[in-house]
Amino acid sequence: MTMGGGTWVKIRRALNAENLGLRWDGTSSEIASAEEPVEVDFSQLRARGKARTQQTLWRLMSYVRPHWPYAVGVTAAIVSGAALELVQPWILGFILIGDVLGGGNLSRANLGLLPWVVLLLGVTFGFKQVSSFFKGYLSEVLGQKTVHRLRSEVYQSIEHLPLHVFDKSRSGELVSRVVSDVNEVEKVMTEDVANVVANGVMIVGSIGLLFLVNPGLALIVAPVGVLLVVVVNLFKRTIKRFSAKIHEAVADLTAKAFEVFSGIRIVKSFLLEHHEADEFRDRSLRMGRAKVRVARLSAVYSSSVDLLTFAALIGVIWYAAPSVVAGTIKLGALVAFFGLMDKMFKPLVQLSKDSLKVQKAIAAGDRIFEAIDAEQEALYVPGGLVPTAIAGRIEFDRVSFGYRPGRNVLEDLSLVIEPGETVAVVGPSGVGKSTIVSLLLRFYEPTSGRILIDGYPIDRINLGALRRSIGLVMQEPVLFSGSIRDNIKGVKLRASDDDVVRASQAANAHEFVARLPRGYDTQIGERGVSLSVGQRQRIAIARALLKEPSILILDEATSNIDSESESLIQDALRRLGRRRTMIIIGHRLSSIMDADRIVVLEGGGIVEMGTHDALIEKGGTYTRLYEAQIDRVPREPTHDELVEP
Repeated sequence: MTMGGGTWVKIRRALNAENLGLRWDGTSSEIASAEEPVEVDFSQLRARGKARTQQTLWRLMSYVRPHWPYAVGVTAAIVSGAALELVQPWILGFILIGDVLGGGNLSRANLGLLPWVVLLLGVTFGFKQVSSFFKGYLSEVLGQKTVHRLRSEVYQSIEHLPLHVFDKSRSGELVSRVVSDVNEVEKVMTEDVANVVANGVMIVGSIGLLFLVNPGLALIVAPVGVLLVVVVNLFKRTIKRFSAKIHEAVADLTAKAFEVFSGIRIVKSFLLEHHEADEFRDRSLRMGRAKVRVARLSAVYSSSVDLLTFAALIGVIWYAAPSVVAGTIKLGALVAFFGLMDKMFKPLVQLSKDSLKVQKAIAAGDRIFEAIDAEQEALYVPGGLVPTAIAGRIEFDRVSFGYRPGRNVLEDLSLVIEPGETVAVVGPSGVGKSTIVSLLLRFYEPTSGRILIDGYPIDRINLGALRRSIGLVMQEPVLFSGSIRDNIKGVKLRASDDDVVRASQAANAHEFVARLPRGYDTQIGERGVSLSVGQRQRIAIARALLKEPSILILDEATSNIDSESESLIQDALRRLGRRRTMIIIGHRLSSIMDADRIVVLEGGGIVEMGTHDALIEKGGTYTRLYEAQIDRVPREPTHDELVEP
């Protein structure tokens, strides 16, 4: 099966729209996100400026501050462990070699001290293990507490991003910031930060002791330490840059998998498995190449560190050997010096490796804070209106709006809907029917004009209060894995079981739920896969009703259901329409014939308005839409057609 580029673009658009809960009909689109998925540049959304690299680490550390007792415990364990480890070369060099073995002169040996030296080494080793245990345990607890807060914060921040961010980005890319990037930070916070501090303490302590043992030899080693610092700074920026590309590649790979698995029915029906597998392999290869580049840099970096360490060792041997022979440097002091060099260079090498991990974590932290710093919707702002009760009067006052500059979907739209009125909005695809819903819920803001509810401009009403007063049922009902009860109660957690039943009865859902073996405790699976579309839609309506909204919006809510389910939903809506303002976005015109008014949109504005009968009699746009749907309804066969010739 071969497919042209245009066909594949349409399918990709369908997949993207489906993931967003939108509809793509292949002809036109009200929403800019119906085009190829575009990764959002979060740098354009930040409210507090770009998170600079040098600030990111300190900002990550700020999440540790509330848990300072654990940080103090980890620090104490690190310092005590480092001190105990630095004592060991001193014991081996000055006590064992110098006193017990007489500095290599066996005639001066004092083996009577040997048991005490062994005991001393054993005690220091034992206490070192205790400190290592507390360092590992407390650092893990500290890291998990810190990362839990960070993960929760980035998740909540992404939840509160404006809808246009979700419309223009891929869900997998956003998920990557919550999962992959936070996991990268978690590895550093739970393991590497404590190791970096421990290695830093070891380096400082060993340098001090090296100068105490022999300043001349220490001066040979010191330049190597300086060169190591230079090497670290030369490599870390490059490695961080390539690490950022790895995170972007991982996000791209995650987004691709999420996109395909979400639209797997379309992929399978069009036999696109091989095509998608090829695209996935391409993305995987790009990620692999990015990781290989980092590995190559890391290998060069590690080799450079090893070379400098080896040079320091050769320098010390070259300088110290003649002095030991001449007796100006004692053998015990040289042994202690070599032991302390090992205690300095091993942490230096490990610190260099840990610094690479920290750079990767900083790159991940940059992406995390980009999401956290992005401009968010404010549900409640000081001075915002919070009406005690909303009657449900809606007014669109010369409203214009376009998803892209210069291409308005709505143009100078004016419409008044009275409290308790049921108004249906119909029209050809892409004329702005669903846009009205998005504007009313303030998913987007009008480019001109204003929208009022009960006389209040909605941009002055607190967003939380506005959305609490509006119930929304979409074309594709969005349910979550869990029980039916959990899905209905999700909008009102304090609702009683009786409230849930009443909402279900009002939505004509209670009867089929009661027949299920576990009733409202039935687990429905991801997206309610165990229920039919009509059953899912009735659950969605029950959920909206439990919210007790003053305004109920049904956006193509009966487009994809069977006639029996539509009849049950229509019956429920007739009863509900008497008590609240209702807006029905209709594609299937049979679902809106009983509306108090039908508004016909075309060309960005209202071209007709009236009851079903009045509009049919007028013979305009609505009549053409209605007749087009009637022509597609299969007619009953005649007697002659049923009789064989």
